[in-house]
Amino acid sequence: MLRSVLLEGFRSFEQPTAVRFAPLTILAGPNNAGKSSVIQALLALVQSEQASSADSLLLSGAWCDLGRFDDVVSASRPLDQRRFMFGVNGENSHKYATDFLWEFGAPDDDALAAARIYKLDYASGNATGRLAPGPERFVWTEEMVAIGQRPPNPPRERSGSATFVHPGIIDTREEYGPSGMYRTRRIALRLVEASRTQYVGPFRSPPQPLYTPRTSAAGPPLGRYGEHTAELLFRRRTQQTDVTVPGQPHEDAGSPILLAVNAWWSHLFDGSFALQIDAPARLGFTLSIDTPSAERLGLGQVGLGLSQALPIVTACLVSRPGDLLLIETPEAHLHPGAQHRLASLFIDLARKGRQVVIETHSEHLVTAVQIAVKEGLPPEDVALSFFSQEAGRTVVQEIELNPHGRALRWPPGFFDQAAIDLAELLR
Repeated sequence: MLRSVLLEGFRSFEQPTAVRFAPLTILAGPNNAGKSSVIQALLALVQSEQASSADSLLLSGAWCDLGRFDDVVSASRPLDQRRFMFGVNGENSHKYATDFLWEFGAPDDDALAAARIYKLDYASGNATGRLAPGPERFVWTEEMVAIGQRPPNPPRERSGSATFVHPGIIDTREEYGPSGMYRTRRIALRLVEASRTQYVGPFRSPPQPLYTPRTSAAGPPLGRYGEHTAELLFRRRTQQTDVTVPGQPHEDAGSPILLAVNAWWSHLFDGSFALQIDAPARLGFTLSIDTPSAERLGLGQVGLGLSQALPIVTACLVSRPGDLLLIETPEAHLHPGAQHRLASLFIDLARKGRQVVIETHSEHLVTAVQIAVKEGLPPEDVALSFFSQEAGRTVVQEIELNPHGRALRWPPGFFDQAAIDLAELLR
């Protein structure tokens, strides 16, 4: 579970800026204010893990394309300080508090869409360590305090060399003894993993008559543009999901994923919709839909909102407890009522052990979350951050909600346009 993400020197995050994360995290604010940069930083870590990138952060890959190093480092950085930093804080799978801070510099080859790891500081459980540049490999040092140990007992110190498997895993070679003996150890430092991450980007593929099979395992399970939604649904259609299905008792043991997709689709669009999936002659996958007025329609023959919401609903329902879901602009092409109802799916995921991160411009979605807090969702389970820019620099303000769902501080520009317009009409 991520608790916070810190960016410094990355795009418009010129100064160290921390963003709090919770089971349900909402990143709101005007266009080009830095919201997507937070998600893309996590995607870069995920794609680097999937590609086993050694001591590089891959800026371009199957999950995201950020350009080259000079495209992402803050332009205001002096030439001798052209570096940026990512920090993540949270709890690992063993429930240990973890804190990692990577410092990245330019790659050896400027043509590469990557950044080279310059330094890593970490704290995990009872250990704190650092990897810094050495003559050949990274120099590794670590201090470990035994559980229950109290000062003045000195911590156990370790040192040696290390290499990166990817930014989240290092292999250490610990030196000890006068004879030059050594032992090796692998340290996992990751809080985000490709196998536990679902991503739905702001651009979703339009409907197709035939969805071709996946040829590579690289990238998000649904594809960067949701292009593999049909295949994923076909392969998992009979698997059970623990996510609440509208119209069924909350204590229900689970439902097949395809049945749950149809139930959520019908709930979002306030009608009766049934998705049909086929794999004709193994050439690919086809999707059709039964609506209240017709059967076996192609997705291109119904409103665009249905096909644009399908990757989002699918990503949510195929997820498992412990997964991280990153969803950008879920409100695209959706009626305000559907946007409001979509929030209930995100809330149920957060309650069922997922971590959901939403980048949005939807006032309706945010209002729905506020109402959920009023109805019993713990305010601390929601992290609502407002992004803005001052002189080209990103500024992040956390909007704290009280138990009644009301914002304790409402900064200018935070979903206030409707109130401004109404005041003008009444003037």
